[in-house]
Amino acid sequence: MSENELLINKLAQGIIAIEYGVMLFSRASDLEKVELMKALDLCIFQSHPNQRDIEKGITLSGLKPTYSSCVIVVKKPFNEARAKLKALNGIDLERAFLLLISIFSAADGRRRETECKNGCSHEWHNLPHS
Repeated sequence: MSENELLINKLAQGIIAIEYGVMLFSRASDLEKVELMKALDLCIFQSHPNQRDIEKGITLSGLKPTYSSCVIVVKKPFNEARAKLKALNGIDLERAFLLLISIFSAADGRRRETECKNGCSHEWHNLPHS
């Protein structure tokens, strides 16, 4: 697991406060933002979010449903939406990061409660909480 994937999983699981993650993202260089978004895209792809996870993610993010990132995930097929979100810039990219972390948190949480309920060997589901 890469350093960025570890950070993303810790944010999604609440081990690291999401506000801290958003602050790190906002202060990152453009290249670092691209790398973080690539890692987040991989994590979210592997979590297989469903429509309920997407809706829960919007709520968890605290973003207004009228923000570009929220509109995109509601109106577009999710794989298309992921690509569009990665192409945003400025505050819209920061909102997209927060939204995707929140959707990933919902989808990964659901999977931990169902498929991995009785334990699993997924490295990212067995992170230390310190």
